[in-house]
Formats: sequence, structure tokens, C-alpha cells
Amino acid sequence: MKPYGIAATLTVCLLLVTCGCIQIIINPPGLPGSGPETPTPVPLAEKTVAEAAPAPAQVTASTSQTTVPAPPTDSRFIVPIGDPTKVGHRTFTFNYGPDNEGSQVYTFRVPVNMSVLYGARQMKITVPANSMNPQEIRDYIDTFESDPAMEELYDSVLTQLRTARYHNGDYLTDDEYLELIVAFVQQIPCMPDSSSRRKYPVEVIWDKAGDSDEKSLLLANLLAREGYDVSLMVFEDLQYETTGIRIVQEVPDSSLKAFTDGKKEYIFVDACSPRFIGSVPDKPVDFAVADDPAIYPVGAGTKSYGPVNYVWKVVADLKRLRDEGKLTSGMMGHEIKQWDKTGTCSWIKNSKLLNRTICYCCDL
Repeated sequence: MKPYGIAATLTVCLLLVTCGCIQIIINPPGLPGSGPETPTPVPLAEKTVAEAAPAPAQVTASTSQTTVPAPPTDSRFIVPIGDPTKVGHRTFTFNYGPDNEGSQVYTFRVPVNMSVLYGARQMKITVPANSMNPQEIRDYIDTFESDPAMEELYDSVLTQLRTARYHNGDYLTDDEYLELIVAFVQQIPCMPDSSSRRKYPVEVIWDKAGDSDEKSLLLANLLAREGYDVSLMVFEDLQYETTGIRIVQEVPDSSLKAFTDGKKEYIFVDACSPRFIGSVPDKPVDFAVADDPAIYPVGAGTKSYGPVNYVWKVVADLKRLRDEGKLTSGMMGHEIKQWDKTGTCSWIKNSKLLNRTICYCCDL
């Protein structure tokens, strides 16, 4: 072909390519898409939009790969912010006494997705202004219970707790495992907060601190995901919120008060500080004479707390010791460990402080 013929042919081809009439797709061998199927080209305009506004991403707890969930449709839910692969850690050390084993020390490290934490910091979830409105309370609870961004945090904490359930070759019973979860949350420092904004559980874990309401929300959601019949109990007259765990046995007396929603009975679980399940704090308010709380179930668990009568004996004996002036502040945390019901009952019996009066632990 003559030189001017070659030049003309090349010019025509160049014009066709420039006008988009011919599309050239190059697929290097060995890369995805190099098979017999021809990939659909992405229009330039769509690709630019996708790169300019990527969907929020989240790192799953089980793998290091990044998944991209659909953006939340509910404005109450967290939108992760920043690098979804960035993970921080918090270490927790706490005490718990399984039956007949004595007080044990547990330590574990919880991973925290920092993009979820940063997203939670931007949220403005506040305590309902009207605690007498059940729907407002229900919506408030659902915000923390149903937020998909929180599932990774719950899974991370429960992975550590499930591992701790196997201790020294033994497997904790359902009742002991519940006590273990309660002991973990109770021993996170309780920091009163006058602000109306409530921290998400991911913030409580990262800060290693929370107030009674915030820790109750963390505790209730952990227990619910482990199959326990748990609730949030709202004392409207006291403006106070705590966790409740279902019982099926009858409580002998008011030393361990049960609360009911008309169908089920729940006992008080203090998430703020170490305390035997069922016992209520006597300060700053007297829960024994407060109006019955409104009860809001969390999750759909069915497991109840079994050894309620054993704990009742411990609490009743301690109350008698206190009423008789035999219970000193130095005994708390030493002889009396409120994460170890068996060890405390054994100490009451061996101390003989109630030797000439009614002593329930002395009969065990």
C-alpha cells in the first residue's frame, strides 16, 4: 500500500475510535473478567459519582475484608465515619466467682471499629423528655437495640465473654454465664452524667465508663443476644432506668423485690456497680418504696435466672447484718464479694455473726 494510503487508513481509524464508534476492551490474561463473558462498560459519568461519594464501609469481626453495607434508612442509626479498617482495642479486667470456685480474675481485649465509634460520637440520641410516654421510651430503646452498626461491637464483646465461659476446663452454666456478663458490665466504671445525650454501647466500651442508663443498655443488649429474657425497667417517678432479668420462682420476701408487667416477673439488675442480682441500691433513692417500673422487653430471649432463692438468702442475711450494725465497710470487697454469691454465703456461715439469730446461709 502506498504511504498516503496507509496514512489515510490510520486517520479514519483514529476518527472512529475518537467518536466512540469502536470500543476497545483489553483484558489481561489471569485477571477477573478475562473469561469468555464480555464485561459491561461503566459510563464515565456514573463512575465519577461512585468514586466521589463512596458508601459507608465496615470491617466485619471475623475477617479483615471490608464490606460495604447499604446506608441506613433510619436517621437514628449510626453512619460510620472514616477508615473502616481502623481498629482500636480496650482491655478489661474484672472479677467473678463461679459456684464453688471462689473469686476468679478475667481479662480480655475488645476490638473496636473506629469508624463506628466516630459515627456514634456524632449522634444526638437523648433521653425522652416525657418518660410517661411508652412509645417514646420504646423508640429510644430500639435505637440502641436495632442499630445495624452496633452488631459488630456486640459480637466483639460476646466473643470474649463466650471464650471466658470456658474457664479452667469448666463450662459455666447458663445462670453462671449470666452472672459473668453482669459482673463484666458492673465493673466498668460508672460515671454519672448530667447531659441528656446518651452514649452508644460502643462509646461505653471505648471510654471504659458510662452512667447507669448507658451501662443498662449495654447489659440488656448483651444478655438479649445470648438468649436471656431481659428487659429495661423504667422507674418513671425516679427518672431511673435499669436492667431486669426474668425469674420464674417466687421470691420469699421483699429482701429481693420482683417487678411484673402483668405477665412475667423480673428482678432488679444493677448495671452501675457490683451488686448481687436482685438486690436494689438503698441510695440515692429507696427503690423498695418506689412506684413499680414500666417494663420494656429487649430481644426475644427465653432463658430466666434460676438461683434467685439462693441469692435471696445472701441478700437477706446481709440486710440483717447491716440492721444489727455488724456489717462494716471494710468487709465489702474483701469477705463480701458481690460477684461471688457462693463465697459470700460461705463467709456469712463461717463468720458466726448471725449465730444466734435467723441465718439462711448457715443452713446451707
